[in-house]
Amino acid sequence: MRILRLTPEQAVAVTRQLERARAWFATLMDAFREMARRLTRPLAAVVEFLRRYEAAAPLGAATTQRRPAWMSPYGPPIGRHRR
Repeated sequence: MRILRLTPEQAVAVTRQLERARAWFATLMDAFREMARRLTRPLAAVVEFLRRYEAAAPLGAATTQRRPAWMSPYGPPIGRHRR
């Protein structure tokens, strides 16, 4: 279907419908913006917590320093003779 000409009434109706669609879309975008603002605060707090946690204790350092040698998952060291 090709529309070559619109009557003045049709042009006004199309303009009104386009304005309604624009207003609806603007309302939708405002709702998404508000939702995004509300989500960023908790996510930023989680990211900050993870950064502090990683900086406080590297993963390998805490477990290897606190574990006695006899608790090694590989067993006692080879080549060590008891007398």
